[in-house]
Amino acid sequence: MNITYEFRLPSDINSFRRSVGWYELSPRQLECARNNSRFAITALDGEKEIGSARIVGDGGYQFFISDVIVRPEYQRCGVGSGMLNRLIEKALETVEPGETIMVNLMSAKDKEPFYEKLGFMRRPNEERGCGMTKFITAD
Repeated sequence: MNITYEFRLPSDINSFRRSVGWYELSPRQLECARNNSRFAITALDGEKEIGSARIVGDGGYQFFISDVIVRPEYQRCGVGSGMLNRLIEKALETVEPGETIMVNLMSAKDKEPFYEKLGFMRRPNEERGCGMTKFITAD
């Protein structure tokens, strides 16, 4: 394996989503994701796209890691942590020395230990409540 990383979204986001059992996005949603991601990264094994993640946020202090996907056959090979470490470095390039940023994410079920190894804390905890999600389907 020769893993490299490029700061861009993959050519077929829905292919990644299908590979891990997630629902597909509409063409309009895909375009919005492309246009509104602050940073995106794609992991490659040669020419094959094997991982993807992105950050959305205000560019000042709030950053949200979204859509972290590594194709199942490449999981547990360091691809996910390679992408996230590079994305966090990119986010840190946007702030000045001494400033603090908040990097948030919503973990997929049972993936919390992976994120904890990268320094993320579980919520709820003694200081903070739990993260919450609401899925809404338009009529």
